[in-house]
Amino acid sequence: MKRKITLLLLVLVMAVSATASAKPNNPRQPDRHRVERNEKNHRNDRYERNERHHRNDRYERNERQRRHNERVERKAPPARRWEHPAYRSNHWRQTRHHAVPFTWHQHRDRFYRPGHVIERIYDYGWTSRFPGLYPYRWHARNGAGFWYQGRHITDAVMFYDNSDQLVSIGFMHNGTFLFIRDDDHGFENRDSFFLAWRW
Repeated sequence: MKRKITLLLLVLVMAVSATASAKPNNPRQPDRHRVERNEKNHRNDRYERNERHHRNDRYERNERQRRHNERVERKAPPARRWEHPAYRSNHWRQTRHHAVPFTWHQHRDRFYRPGHVIERIYDYGWTSRFPGLYPYRWHARNGAGFWYQGRHITDAVMFYDNSDQLVSIGFMHNGTFLFIRDDDHGFENRDSFFLAWRW
């Protein structure tokens, strides 16, 4: 009986060792799923690095352009702002003007008060006609506004420079667009662009 048990144990041990030796015992050999997962992670990492790189490039280009524009405008004295050909075209006719109730070179945040709305105009028509300036639509509500030569003005366009200071104001008056600048000059323009714009 002892022999049978010993023989049986010996056969059992050999069977277990045979099945164990049939399995790959090499830890260096990765399984297929792990390889695919690693490749996918590598692809995702490369894609994210490329995206980050392109995003950073675009941001740096935009920042360089913005800093360049600021340097150019800072170098030019304010009087030279009005020497651009856009301000001297035949569409503009110099005219006498009266005072407006705004202080030149005030910062834009001074105009946020009850009864007034001021919002940036994102329109190529405005930026191309007024280079170097940032147009903001000014609208007075509930009877607020200002009087100019006997007319109540509730809609106007405020023009700010790079320092966010008021340098000119424009509004419709007697069927023309009146443009009053900080250098004490006034101009009028009968261009259909101003007549067609939503006032």
